[in-house]
Formats: sequence, C-alpha cells, structure tokens
Amino acid sequence: MEEIKNRVTECELEYDEIHELAPATNEEIEMITPYFSQPIPEELITFYKTVGGIESDEIFRIFSPENLFNQIQERAELEHNSIGIIDMIIAFWGNDRPEFQQYELLTEEETEKINKAFPCIGWIMSEEDNYESGEYFIFDKKGHFMNLYCHQDDLVKTKNQLLKLLESGLPERSLENVLEELFERAQGNLSRWD
Repeated sequence: MEEIKNRVTECELEYDEIHELAPATNEEIEMITPYFSQPIPEELITFYKTVGGIESDEIFRIFSPENLFNQIQERAELEHNSIGIIDMIIAFWGNDRPEFQQYELLTEEETEKINKAFPCIGWIMSEEDNYESGEYFIFDKKGHFMNLYCHQDDLVKTKNQLLKLLESGLPERSLENVLEELFERAQGNLSRWD
C-alpha cells in the first residue's frame, strides 16, 4: 500500500482535484464494519490505515471509513441505503434509478443477494461517454476486488453481469491492482484537461 500512497501523493502534487484523506483509525474502521455484509478484507483495512481514502469530486472517489459512514447516514431514510453494489449504483445516480429501485430488472430477492455478495467502496465517473456511466469498486467474500462498469442506458448488461458474478465470484484481483488501473485512467482524464 505504500506504493499506492506514493502514487496518490504524486497525483496530489500534480492535480489539485485529487485529495488523499487522513489514514483511518481503528475506531473509524470499527464504526463502518457493521455496514459491510461480510468481513472487510485485510488489504482494504491496510488501505484505510495507510491511505484513508482518495477523493476527487470530478473524477473518482474511494471512500474513507468516515466518508463512507457519512454517505450511509445521508441515505438512512431511503429504502436502498446499504453499501451493496445495487444500492450504491442508485446512490451514484442521485438516488434515482427506478429500474433498480422498483425491481424492474432484478427481483427483490436477487437485489438482496447481489448487495450482500458485493460491497462497494467507491466509484469513478467516465468522462469518455459524457458522464453517462460509472465504474464501481467492489469486493467479494474471498477478498477479490473488481471495477464494475455500468452505463445508465444499458443497465440490463450490468444486471446480467452481476447475476453471473453471483455464481462465479469475482476474478482473483487485488485492491492494489484495481487501484493502479484506476490511477492510470484517472490521470489520463486529468491530463486531457491541462
């Protein structure tokens, strides 16, 4: 994780849009633990304790425990308020994704299973398609991580992919590997603004 921390520092120096958050305390991690449907992978705990979180309102957000807790609290009165992938897709779109909220694409049971299987720790908005899609950073019970692409005009594809992943689990990728890919893409977006 030190390499990731160094990468964030480099980005902070070059781009004002990227902000590293303070490393999380044990208390902050314990505060969010009950909201995860499964144990938090050791690699993610190390990330929280080393980096804390990474945020750029224009590009991406890997929530710190504190900000993830705040995000959950903001949606506390809503029906879809977990950190499961379906509920976080809804949150990403301003709590307005009736296809998922009204169980048009997935049944309530499927939604619950997918939410429990894949907690979401952050997202990136895609500039390439005029901000009509996002990628979501999820993990599974084996501690494998993945970035899941979802275009708002093709939610059926996302639904089908999640149902397949429910059976197969996520590919064997580390958080560090997923974050490295995130940096490459985010820096590409930022470079085009220069």
